[in-house]
Parts: sequence; structure tokens; C-alpha cells
Amino acid sequence: MKKYCKKDFAVQAHVLKGERAGEWWRFTVNLISVYKQGERRLRRGDTLLWVRAKDLACRCPKIKPGRKYLLLGSDDEEERAPGPGGLVADRSSLLVPWKDLWGRRLRKFQQRDKRGKC
Repeated sequence: MKKYCKKDFAVQAHVLKGERAGEWWRFTVNLISVYKQGERRLRRGDTLLWVRAKDLACRCPKIKPGRKYLLLGSDDEEERAPGPGGLVADRSSLLVPWKDLWGRRLRKFQQRDKRGKC
């Protein structure tokens, strides 16, 4: 709950593909569920996930196409995506392989957040 409250967005994402774009990696992800959103409105469907190549090289975060993940991150002003739109994952982001039992738990966190418990 502490990590959920400190982050600006929380989504369940299915990583479709990834490709290098300069000093960044651009992953095409399908947002399956949006549990929390920051300043930008996040919608279900395909979007881009940007990760710096140096962060990916040290395997933080570790991303494999074809898998589903829980992604918790922050909307930092200095950490903007190099391309149009999308999400940015860095070392402070939490990216863990998705487990089906987390769905109900995240909905409970979402309800607590709406009631001002964060």
C-alpha cells in the first residue's frame, strides 16, 4: 500500500514489442487495467513505454515482450518521454510480473485512495 500511494500511476500492462530508439528503448504495451493515474489521463489500449537504455542494461527494470506486468511509476517533469506521449519507467519505477490475484487487491487500494486513505 505504501508503494501504491507514493506513485502517480498504477497499471496492468501487456508488453507487445520493444525496439531501441537512440538512448531510449520504446516498448509498445497494451494497458489492460488502469488502477491509478497521475496528471495525464491514461486509457486502456495500446500506448508506448519509454525506458532509458542505461536503465535497461542494468536490468532495472527487467522487461520481456509477451509478458504482463504491474507498473507503478511517477510523472516526473524532468523525466519526459523523447517521443509523443507514453509512459516513462526508470529506476524508481516498480515493474513486476503480473499475478492474477493482485487484481482484487489493487481495486481495494484504489477504493482506499479515493477515500483519502493514502
